[in-house]
Amino acid sequence: MKHQTTRYGEIPFYKIGTFGNTADAFISKKLFLKYKTNYSFPKKGDILISASGTIGRAVIYDGKPAYFQDSNIVWIDNDETLVKNDFLFYAYSNVKWNTEHTTILRLYNDNFRNTLIPLPPLNEQSAIANILSALDRYLYALDALILKKEGVKKALSFELLSQRKRLKGFNQAWQRVKVKDFGIIITGSTPLTQISEYWNGTISWITPTDINDNKDIFNSERKITQKGLNTIRMIPKNSVLVTCIASIGKNAILRVNGACNQQINAIIPNKDFNADFIYYLMENNKQYLLGKAGVTATYIISKQVFEEIDFFVPKDLNEQSAIANILSALDNEIASLKNKKRQFENIKKALNHDLMSAKIRVLKK
Repeated sequence: MKHQTTRYGEIPFYKIGTFGNTADAFISKKLFLKYKTNYSFPKKGDILISASGTIGRAVIYDGKPAYFQDSNIVWIDNDETLVKNDFLFYAYSNVKWNTEHTTILRLYNDNFRNTLIPLPPLNEQSAIANILSALDRYLYALDALILKKEGVKKALSFELLSQRKRLKGFNQAWQRVKVKDFGIIITGSTPLTQISEYWNGTISWITPTDINDNKDIFNSERKITQKGLNTIRMIPKNSVLVTCIASIGKNAILRVNGACNQQINAIIPNKDFNADFIYYLMENNKQYLLGKAGVTATYIISKQVFEEIDFFVPKDLNEQSAIANILSALDNEIASLKNKKRQFENIKKALNHDLMSAKIRVLKK
């Protein structure tokens, strides 16, 4: 059916990779009506389940025109006088198809027929589904708020760091400076891996895989000993780490004394520059940095090239700090919302288990 789909069109066509998310393929309305007439098709409220790939992913069909990849996405023609669809959705979401003893690569009809699910009275099914759907709605609201805050931060970062928006009380002209003017630039390195006494210590040794969406980094997956650190350059805390090989655009501020590998250039700011400001400057200029990379087998910005990259920045350290404080406050809000989301995801997971195992009983009153 691949030749019958397009990137844009009238009716979304969901494949196993886009099922439950946003469709990236479409079919014509004429073809949709043909398939809907000639082949089985779910009813509004039916539970759709992925039978391959990430098996067991469940979605409630909302009744909107859409078509689903044959055999890879299945649905249950359920008798709602026995089991409510919304309850069935949460029941199947709680099934662990793969265990430590068995690995299922694909779901077949027998997998569904042989899977036991709890079956409380219909009114209790509705009560359970209402509780879990209320949590889902709250999680969706948190997602929307996180996206909104991230959009605000992105727009404000651009405006503040491009001088399109100046903060009240600051009107001094910005200056063009090179990265080497920010302070000392150190390219990381790796202690000899064959010498065991250099490794498994307590000192953080940062690689790009340790850097995520958080600005501040305190820890690393691999650690080195003091002997290992003595063979390379120590990076002092509050240095800005900028990945310059392969994963260009992964940046962080090292908040403890430590070290980093050779994929990272560390900026040790001098007294004229604020570390948080430099971090946000690098974050806001990822594409600019990528454009400075030499294209070989992988993207590389050498230390020599990195030191010569220039930016317009405030001369006034107070203005740098003010900009950094505004963006840091937004980062803190976003981090707080993400933490809240994780907490409620854990609450939902635990509650789903307890409700489906009858550890907690609820009755609709």
